[in-house]
Amino acid sequence: MSTSAAPVPDPHTAEGASKPQAPRPPSRYQQNLKKYGNPLPLRLLDAPLEGPAPSPSYLTSITPSFLRHRRIDVPSCTGTYDALTRSVWVTKRDDMEMLFCRGFFGKGTLSRSEATWKDRRVDMVKGGNSVLAEQIRAKRRLDRKQFKVDRAAAMLDAAKAAEAVLTQGQTPGDESAEQAEGSQASGIDVTTLTAQTFLVRPTRPDANRNRGRKPFKRRPPVPAGQAGAVDSSAKPQPRVYVPPPAPVEEDDDGSEEDPFDEDLVPEMEHLQLGLEEAWFLAAGLGVLKILDPQTQTYPPLPTLLALFLTPPTPSLRSPTLSTPLHVDDPFLVSYVAYHHFRSLGWVVKPGIKFCCDWLLYKRGPVFSHSAFSIALVPVYGDLEDKETSPYGGEDWYEERQSWKWINTVMRVNSLVQKTVIMVYVTIPAKSSIPARLTLVDGSIDPVKVNTRMLLEMYSIREVSLTRFSAARRRD
Repeated sequence: MSTSAAPVPDPHTAEGASKPQAPRPPSRYQQNLKKYGNPLPLRLLDAPLEGPAPSPSYLTSITPSFLRHRRIDVPSCTGTYDALTRSVWVTKRDDMEMLFCRGFFGKGTLSRSEATWKDRRVDMVKGGNSVLAEQIRAKRRLDRKQFKVDRAAAMLDAAKAAEAVLTQGQTPGDESAEQAEGSQASGIDVTTLTAQTFLVRPTRPDANRNRGRKPFKRRPPVPAGQAGAVDSSAKPQPRVYVPPPAPVEEDDDGSEEDPFDEDLVPEMEHLQLGLEEAWFLAAGLGVLKILDPQTQTYPPLPTLLALFLTPPTPSLRSPTLSTPLHVDDPFLVSYVAYHHFRSLGWVVKPGIKFCCDWLLYKRGPVFSHSAFSIALVPVYGDLEDKETSPYGGEDWYEERQSWKWINTVMRVNSLVQKTVIMVYVTIPAKSSIPARLTLVDGSIDPVKVNTRMLLEMYSIREVSLTRFSAARRRD
């Protein structure tokens, strides 16, 4: 007959079961995912579509059939076209937040990316407790400047110590004790100085070495009186859970200071949209209405397209509806590539900082750095069209195919670990365009075409470039 012993409760298990689990605060990634999670300003609602079907448009034509019976929330925002900068300005605060948080459209004119100038100004008035992207960048630049000063001072000290050894004719074995103590006090060991010392450039510690790991925490020193009192053979005692003190409710008697009124700080910043971004929002999604300041009206899409076209000759005067629409217009070529990558789910931002046309982000600038740089190369389907086109002889076409420019782009992007993608946009031949869509001079009539018809005329090829070094890639 066997008897089973009763299980002994574990004090640690009992303690963990009785101790309430406090909710873990959301991580920074979760906060960004909640704020910037929508890839487009559109939102797909759970409620089914009731009533008549929406009127056919470009958006409904590209929507899958199983989503056409779902209700799509299409917000509306307004912008103003600026002919001098050839951009669209969005000045309403709600519209600025919606366009940037839902797809990262535009850039704040007084900020690094998102329009946060007013938030920084309010934070400075309150005391400056929060940390924004611009403040992190300013601190990083100060640290970088101080590092260069310290590096120059260290190299100067090493040069002076080496010069003293060479001019006095002393060898490391002939140094006296006083000189050895002085060299140790200065932090420079002159016995290790060689001819190669001045050929090695000091570098800063690698900031990405411990990325993703927990920060190192040093244990506090144990006092000398308590060091011998600790018995290593002592068994650990179960901890006693002490509930946290209940928060004390303060009487709302009006004695506290009134909160700061943020409306007292004027909004001096606006969101600036590129022409490709504005046309994608206006014609592709239908969420943006653009005001023409000259007529004080919201022009229709054909008039707006003629307003965005690139004039063949530099002029401060805005294009009009009579402006001919050429298929090799730089705006159309750039928009074809922008729309292509946007439709594939990429976040497309201007890449002038890295000598390219566009930068591709997987989810957005707040989640990761851009991994690809896009360089556009227009290719004429018929070389005779290049001779007759007003844009065929411009430098923007010839320079992009030169070895000098490609090597410049590769060098700049290799330093920031980005892959260069050459995007060849094939410009359709004029002979392939239906005669009913063209004018007498061979250009396209903006009134008779829409966005979908224009996009179907072009084709895109993508080629990835990499730098080859015969000495480093022998394996």
